[in-house]
Amino acid sequence: MKQIVLSFIVAVCFTAGAQAADAPSGSPADWRDVDPQNLVLLDTRYGQVAIELAPEFAPLNAARFKALVRAHFYDGKTFYRVIDGFVAQGGIGEGTAATKNHPKDDATNTAWPPLKAEFDRAIGNDVTFTPLGSPDLFAPEVGHVDGFPVGRDAKESRMWIVHCPGTLAFARDDKPDTASTEFYIVIGEAPRRLDRNLSAFGRVIAGLQYIQKLERGDPDVDAGVIQDPKAQDPILRVRMAADLPIAEQPHFQVMRTESAAFAAKKEEKRNITSSFFFRKPPAILDVCLMPVAVKRPGP
Repeated sequence: MKQIVLSFIVAVCFTAGAQAADAPSGSPADWRDVDPQNLVLLDTRYGQVAIELAPEFAPLNAARFKALVRAHFYDGKTFYRVIDGFVAQGGIGEGTAATKNHPKDDATNTAWPPLKAEFDRAIGNDVTFTPLGSPDLFAPEVGHVDGFPVGRDAKESRMWIVHCPGTLAFARDDKPDTASTEFYIVIGEAPRRLDRNLSAFGRVIAGLQYIQKLERGDPDVDAGVIQDPKAQDPILRVRMAADLPIAEQPHFQVMRTESAAFAAKKEEKRNITSSFFFRKPPAILDVCLMPVAVKRPGP
């Protein structure tokens, strides 16, 4: 089984990080608190990665990921497929997503059967979509919802999380409803062709630089699976922030993407005025190059 069919590889690796942005600014009203019930803390040998889940886009998949985390399913597993400019994939390994014998937790013997695909969702009034204001190659319209990069098709009345650096999604086999336990984090810009083809349900808000440090596989050998298991970087542990004592729960805030402060940042990036540029770049933004600011307020 080849979870995530790789028909293309882009050699350029995007390393800025999903949470990288201009220095935090704006008023307190321009920021929202990240709910600890949707905050995942993933420990690598290089440092801790914080991931915010978006169950409003893929409720079944987000709930499965939370259940896997709380079952300590990923603790001690590895990032076994890491492709430069593409994704870092972790979990049990090849041959496990939708096999006849579903993946099981070694400690509890819990089975994790395949999930219903949630590649997109209906456009609804429960979320606020803020248009980016620039054309996109992969979607009729792009913008942000609560800090998540989102594509939208008004004619189909559908919207989805875009595969920008830091996006979290479940891997699958060739058939749509075959995701189970294996996840990946985008570490490059190549995966935009995966939009609406896999269930994306979160994004890294801190620590993407630690995912970028993972050992790479050869994309021309076994679709990027790292051949030597000893070379695969371990997933030390994964926890839900809400399960920690309150005093130990990290506090993150994300700039509200419907705020005037974020609108001002977009215009600043869209209209380059620096004297460095001999030829002024066109006033166009790419949704994946408009990261949303994240900060950790002090006590």
